[in-house]
Amino acid sequence: MKTLLTALAFGTVCISTAFADWPINDKCPVDGKAARPIYRIKTKEGPVAFCCMDCLDKFEKSPASYKVTKKEYQK
Repeated sequence: MKTLLTALAFGTVCISTAFADWPINDKCPVDGKAARPIYRIKTKEGPVAFCCMDCLDKFEKSPASYKVTKKEYQK
């Protein structure tokens, strides 16, 4: 029982950590393709996701050149 509770607590911490820095965008600001949360960086507005590593590198070199469109949340 103690092992089960420990595993459950660990799983909850892992899941909450994974969603803590969820990206603010759905589309890559460089290519316009679907963003993948695995490729993300932190900005002052929040974490920004990209479709690939190449786009992430381009954004890091010149962030002012690209507009990040934030997700629209439905109420």
